[in-house]
Amino acid sequence: MRVTSNTYTDLVLSSSQNAQQRLAQLQQQIATGTTIQAPSDDSIAYGQAVRTQASITKLNAYSQAVSQATSMTSQNYQAMSSLHQVVAKAGELVSGVNSTMSSADLQAYGTQMSSLLSQMTSIVNQAPDGNYLFGGSSNQRPLDPSTQAYNASTNSEGTTINVQDGNAVPVGIVAGRSGTPPVDGFLYDSTSGVDVVSAITQARDDLNSGNITALQTTDLPALNKALDHISLYVGSTAANMAAVQTADQSNQQQNVSQQTRLNGLTQTNLPNVTIQLQQVQMQYQASLQAGTRIMGLSMLNYMSSVPNS
Repeated sequence: MRVTSNTYTDLVLSSSQNAQQRLAQLQQQIATGTTIQAPSDDSIAYGQAVRTQASITKLNAYSQAVSQATSMTSQNYQAMSSLHQVVAKAGELVSGVNSTMSSADLQAYGTQMSSLLSQMTSIVNQAPDGNYLFGGSSNQRPLDPSTQAYNASTNSEGTTINVQDGNAVPVGIVAGRSGTPPVDGFLYDSTSGVDVVSAITQARDDLNSGNITALQTTDLPALNKALDHISLYVGSTAANMAAVQTADQSNQQQNVSQQTRLNGLTQTNLPNVTIQLQQVQMQYQASLQAGTRIMGLSMLNYMSSVPNS
C-alpha cells in the first residue's frame, strides 16, 4: 500500500475534526453542567439515566399519595380515639349506677348518655370537604343525626392508597350498620354481635326508665363489648398511620439514592472535564501544527515536481 502525503493530510484533518467535536462537547458539558444531552453522547449512561428518572418520577407520585394517606389515616385514628372515649364514658356512667339512686339521678345520667349519643353521631358523620369519611363509597352519612338510626344507603366498600410498590394502606374504613344484609364496621359487627349505637341507645332508655337491673346485667356488658371492638379499630388505624410513615421514610431514602445516582450519571464532574478539555486542546493544537508541517511538505513536493519552463 502506497502511503502518500495526502494520506497523512487526511489523517491529520480527521484528527483535528475529532478534536474540535470533542472540544465542543466538553465545553457544552461545562456550560450546561450535564454530561449527557442525547443518547449519542453515551447510550449506556443515557439509558441508565432514563430509567433512574422514571424511578424518581414514580417515587414523587408515591410522595403525593403518602400525603393524602397521611391525612386520611390521621383522621381515622383521631375519630376512633374520640369514639373510644365516648363509649368508655358511657360504660363509666352505667357502671356507676346503684340501687340507691333516685329516678332523678338516673334521668340525669340519661341526659349525659344522650349527649354522648350526639357526640358519637358527630364523630361518625364527619364530612370534611363534603365527603363522608365512614359511609363507604356511597358518600352517605352513616347515622341519622336526629334519631341515630343507621343509614341503609351506606356500604362496606372501604378504600386503600398505594404508598409503595405492593403496599396498599387502608385509608377508608366503614362504620357498618345493621339491616339486611348487614355491613360490618366499627359500629356494627355481625360476627361478634357488637352494636355500638344500640348499646348506648338502650343504656340511655334504661336510665330514663330507671331499669337498674337491665343496666347492670345487659347494658354494661354490651358497652364493654362495644369498647373492646372500638379498641381494635384504634389499634388498626394507629398501625395504618405508622405504615404510611414508614413508607414515606423509605420512599424519601430511595429518592435521595436515585437522585444521587442520576446526578452521577448526568452531572458534569467539573475537575475531570476541565482536565479532559485541556488534554483535547493540546491534542487539537498538536494536530494543527502537524497539519501545517505536512501541508508545507506537500507544497514543496508539488513545486519540485513542476518542470522549469
